[in-house]
Amino acid sequence: MKYNVKITLILVGMFLIAQLLGLVVLNSYDNYYGKTATEMGLEKPEASFVQETVPPEVEIKTAIDVTQILFSIIFAIAIATLLFFLLTKIKITLIFKIWFTVVVFVCLSIAFSLIIYPLVGMNFISLFGTTFTLAEVIALPLAAGFTFFKIFKRNFLAHNISELFIYPGLAVVFLPLLNVLIAGLLLVAIAIYDVWAVWKSKHMIKLAKFHINTLKIFPGFLVPFVSKKDRIKINKMKQAMKRKEEERRKKGKGKKKKKMKEIKVRVQVAALGGGDVAFPLIFAGTIMFAYNVLAALLVVFCATLSLLYLFYISKKGKFYPAMLFLTPGCLLGLLLVLLFF
Repeated sequence: MKYNVKITLILVGMFLIAQLLGLVVLNSYDNYYGKTATEMGLEKPEASFVQETVPPEVEIKTAIDVTQILFSIIFAIAIATLLFFLLTKIKITLIFKIWFTVVVFVCLSIAFSLIIYPLVGMNFISLFGTTFTLAEVIALPLAAGFTFFKIFKRNFLAHNISELFIYPGLAVVFLPLLNVLIAGLLLVAIAIYDVWAVWKSKHMIKLAKFHINTLKIFPGFLVPFVSKKDRIKINKMKQAMKRKEEERRKKGKGKKKKKMKEIKVRVQVAALGGGDVAFPLIFAGTIMFAYNVLAALLVVFCATLSLLYLFYISKKGKFYPAMLFLTPGCLLGLLLVLLFF
């Protein structure tokens, strides 16, 4: 295994939580702004961040529609990747930080709003002569706070908590443009690209290292840890200090203030890329709206098992295209849905 059991379970657990939160957020969007809300004739506020940010649903009727949407998304991802790679070459970190700040704030605002809606309902509040919803009035400052701590304070806890909600928010933006077929084809295309980017060109590895080492911002989950060798070194140091303290007590000397001797340890980071979380969630979302929640949960379960399998067979010091494993897991989930639903 690339990581020990504890680190592996933490990463897989965060992946699973993000998927489940994503389904909750997507269902909330449907209830308050999507098809269900339209059918119920739910009243909308005069101004809504969610309504203005999420694109309207696209009708997909023909093979041409499928092809156009699929290639548009792939082209957009390719352009974004080229821009990121170019910016890493010329090392314009300010543009990166501005871009990430905007994206993180938007996704968190959408996700937090849709999490809060079921708690407070579609209650309106008037500010500056305009009607807003109470949910969004609460969510936007909350999103701003998490964005600040994630981007500028670089707190690991705030980073990972925000990541749990970023991908559900991102899924809400993409889902109106997709159906099961397009999302499935997109998974296959991303898996092929991931294999090439990690094992062939290796530019994905360079981008990840640039994000972590230079920008100090990583789109994905991060879990810091120290190696077994360094843990043993730390424990030996603690035991040595404890023995010295016991010797002092035996000699009748007073308690001396403990001061840890400086030792060099290397803090490593276990990571799971954001795309590896977002694309399976988007696919599960299309399954939920095409079938039901149980069908989507089945896809999530299969994707989670495939990620666990990847971590089990992976080796230390090597990089793996996670979508190569997650895509078959998602498609296996779809096959089971077709068989049992």
